Amino acid sequence: MSDSALTIRGGHFTFRGKPATGKPFVPLSHVRSAALTNYAEVARSLGLDPFAQLRAAGIDAQCLNNPDLKIPVLRVHALLESSAHATGADDFGLRMAMSRRLSNLGLIALAAREEPTVREALRCLQRTMHLHNEALRLEIEEENDVVVLREQLLARVQGSMRQGVELAIGVLYRIVKEFLGENWSPMAVCFMHGRPRDVGSYRKAFGCSVQFNSVLNGITCRKRDLDRAMPLADPQSLRTIQKYLSAAAEHQPTQSERTTHLILGLLPSGRCTAELVARYLGIDRRTLHRRLDGEGTAFSALVDDVRKEAAQRHLANPQQAIADLALMLGFSDASAFSRWFSGKFGCPPRRWRARALGTGMQPPAARDLPVP
Repeated sequence: MSDSALTIRGGHFTFRGKPATGKPFVPLSHVRSAALTNYAEVARSLGLDPFAQLRAAGIDAQCLNNPDLKIPVLRVHALLESSAHATGADDFGLRMAMSRRLSNLGLIALAAREEPTVREALRCLQRTMHLHNEALRLEIEEENDVVVLREQLLARVQGSMRQGVELAIGVLYRIVKEFLGENWSPMAVCFMHGRPRDVGSYRKAFGCSVQFNSVLNGITCRKRDLDRAMPLADPQSLRTIQKYLSAAAEHQPTQSERTTHLILGLLPSGRCTAELVARYLGIDRRTLHRRLDGEGTAFSALVDDVRKEAAQRHLANPQQAIADLALMLGFSDASAFSRWFSGKFGCPPRRWRARALGTGMQPPAARDLPVP
């Protein structure tokens, strides 16, 4: 639980004390263009020209075809709100959400798929969501037999954020439903904004009680739901990975480059092994090792390279918790990460950060230090 204890009475939620986000606002955040999945279809179904709306919001139309472009979060919010206003559809963001799948999150979906339980899969997404949307934070709060999945949008927006909130909660609902099966439904879905003119589409979409003017934006479910084992990786996720690798093949990437991309996605699961990467590449472990050896590298060396680059980049951000970074890089805890970091960089991560932030200069990179 967070500092603000949650009390549940009669299916509604109140807090003892002031609700705390625990995170600062992020005014210049970006989101992957995958956030616009199904935007054009929803706009057209409501008689709206999607390309005119994109131009007005300052968003390149290529974002509809390439899911990995980065868009300012504020522009996405502006696009959704203007589209809802132009069509009179209070549920514009919700309509977009109902077609989403876990695979829309890109490579971070890999790590979640490999977790043993639904709870661990959600915690994996909690650690890595910033790679998809820098202004979105997932908070998981448990009290007695109830779990609250609360989403925080950390962007300063002048005016309504209703559509962005409903899109985020709708996507979260679709992901959890993918984990738990089509027969699952939450206890309640909650929105902090006011009640729409017609709540019918919301009840139909979520199949449960929908609360407006709530104290949180989120979903509540039973604790036992999160204890369930994760299903095996589904064909849609595998097709997404294969499509990504096929697209990369057009640029003739090396085996090392393909392997590195998968390592980035799988590290947060804590089970980033050569066997697992080889399976996603459609080869066996020995073949992977042989091909990497032919390129003058090894799987363990690529894992180290990814960790070193990510560690330096995230430690340069004073708001990045070292414990969270340790899990993100596949370490069991902060102590294991600190030992590894000290061995590679010659000092503990806290000292490295203090030196970087204190001088405004980057400390020595691992490649510049003597080999231990």
